[in-house]
Amino acid sequence: MGRATIFNLVSFIFVVLSVLWIVFVVIRMAGPTVANSQAQAVLPELQVLPTQTPSNTPLPTNTPTDTLTPTTTPSPTETVEPTASPVPSVTITDTPTITTTPSDTPTPLATFTPQPTASPTGPTPTREPTLSPFPFALRENNITFTQNFSNSAGCAWQGIVGQVYDLNNNPMTGGLQVHVFGGDIDRFVEVGTNTLVGAGGWEQVVDTTINTTTYFVELLSAQGTPISDRIQVTFPGDCGQNSAVIVFIQTRPF
Repeated sequence: MGRATIFNLVSFIFVVLSVLWIVFVVIRMAGPTVANSQAQAVLPELQVLPTQTPSNTPLPTNTPTDTLTPTTTPSPTETVEPTASPVPSVTITDTPTITTTPSDTPTPLATFTPQPTASPTGPTPTREPTLSPFPFALRENNITFTQNFSNSAGCAWQGIVGQVYDLNNNPMTGGLQVHVFGGDIDRFVEVGTNTLVGAGGWEQVVDTTINTTTYFVELLSAQGTPISDRIQVTFPGDCGQNSAVIVFIQTRPF
């Protein structure tokens, strides 16, 4: 089949379709419109169902019961009169019998009184105090413990200090010496070498720590002869009492 035949066939199809479209348009124009058909449609009437009106039917109320009548209050009973107390009977007392007359009291025998013994006439003789063979003694027989005041070592020091006074209570030196020994020391110190203690003062260190060691102290003449008793010094082991103060006083010429 040639090309001309194809074109003719296509033209024929289009002509048939055109005729069919014209026929469809004519039929639609001749029939009723959609708007009129919708206007002519009649809607069914709505049926309104009746509603039930509730009625307020009062319920029966309970009939009140009868109120009980109060009973009569019983009258108080009569008070019973107290019975009379019985009259006490007469108490019969026994008549005392005649008492026997006491016999004579025996006379006590005479007691022996000791006679005081005769005491010796005159006061009891007192014993004469023993005189020290040394011309110097410890003042008031007392050792004073105090805090270190003779140097700046404080508690890193323990020692014995003191002074010597003559018969007129004046500080003295005169080449006197003090012998301190005990523990691990045996030292001699000249009187008057430490004025911080006072005039005629002296000082002897015994340790650089606090201890409770016992030491002995005696005063010597310039020739080294003991002129006082031997004084015992025991430290209390307290920093506030690390300095023992000993003061010698002269009691007689030497």
